[in-house]
Amino acid sequence: MDTRTLARFIAWSKTTDLQELIYKKPGASVQIKTAAAAPHAADFSSKLTPVLSPAVGIYHSGAKGKEIVLKENAEVKKGAFLGVVEMNKTAKEVLAAADGLLKIIGVSDGQCAEYGQPLFFIEPKQP
Repeated sequence: MDTRTLARFIAWSKTTDLQELIYKKPGASVQIKTAAAAPHAADFSSKLTPVLSPAVGIYHSGAKGKEIVLKENAEVKKGAFLGVVEMNKTAKEVLAAADGLLKIIGVSDGQCAEYGQPLFFIEPKQP
């Protein structure tokens, strides 16, 4: 497609309320979207509750001598112990943020964790 035709498409699109234009022709195609057509973060929602890392450090699934085994779809209660994040000889507990099912385990034992990083996701239990 030549630039003159493309410029005409752009000029025309500014005069309409269309949010998206797709032009296809053998050997050429153009797709024009306005900002209104683009998805926004607010358009997406999730029923999953994230469990965030309380600190920067190394995640362990249990305190020293208290190894726990976490499995996806396991039932957890709010405040349940999910492990610790160790940093500089101190450890901060990772606790379940809600009642429900442990849907996603996004961290493994011995893995580095950043402050605020989602480590787990909990899905509310269906009635």
